[in-house]
Amino acid sequence: MIFNRIASRIEDGTLSRRSFLATSAAVGGGLMLSLSLPLGPSKAAQSGGFGPNAFIHIGGDGNVVLTMPYVEMGQGTYTSIPMLIAEELQVSLKQVRLEHAPPNEKLYANPLLGVQATGNSNAMRGAWKPLREAGATARIMLIAAAAKRWDVDANTCRAQDGEVIHTPTGRRLKYGELAAEAAKMPAPGSVTLKSPEDFRLIGTPAKRLDAPAKVNGTALYGIDARPAGVKIATLAQSPVFGGRVKSRRRSYGGREEGPGRAEDRMGGRSARQARNRRHRARARAGNAQVWRGGSEYR
Repeated sequence: MIFNRIASRIEDGTLSRRSFLATSAAVGGGLMLSLSLPLGPSKAAQSGGFGPNAFIHIGGDGNVVLTMPYVEMGQGTYTSIPMLIAEELQVSLKQVRLEHAPPNEKLYANPLLGVQATGNSNAMRGAWKPLREAGATARIMLIAAAAKRWDVDANTCRAQDGEVIHTPTGRRLKYGELAAEAAKMPAPGSVTLKSPEDFRLIGTPAKRLDAPAKVNGTALYGIDARPAGVKIATLAQSPVFGGRVKSRRRSYGGREEGPGRAEDRMGGRSARQARNRRHRARARAGNAQVWRGGSEYR
């Protein structure tokens, strides 16, 4: 898998050009860039460096997909962070799609916490420079690919609205047409980022990219996850602090075990598992606990 090949540890732990791994790889005919998104001051110097934890892919359709470890917690992260890429890449916000990284701490761990997590309200601060640099890097590589195809000086080309334009002749190539060739171009050693007065997207109002899915019900949340064979558990809590299960009567529709056979005792709590929420509720209703802890409670 390409992510596993990319995710080699980086010796230089500072937030420099080397931090976000100035290499690219062709994936399905597209351009892949990998970068590191620290969530605060880097401690990689003490820990031996950190690998990339975010990936940008420009496909043959010209769409830009960012896979990153941050989660959307209501602050608009899934809209503001794509704006950073779109700004330097010279594409519209509609062309950038952000995907939440799958569970994989090797690739997506927070370098400060050592686990895959979002917190401290600093996602934008951590992404501000690396993502803009990644967008600028991709833009330069796409321009270089177009210049090579046209056999012209790259300085005579410019990027605009998801295309590379040869200014003297007006010839145009879409990013999707250049992505595979751009992946073979050398990454620039340094890039110049836009000055704030040149921003077209950053700092402007934008509609939340995650809002439609949340309104129409297609957005998936953690509670929606249904891995194969997963069981749903319910807890019965002792009504007094320090209480313990003394005994229990198990019954469900005339059967002793009920819909879920697995059962755990956890001190002052009793867990009952079932195939779904309806069975879980019925199992708990038929699972009468007698608690001990000072007085007996039912």
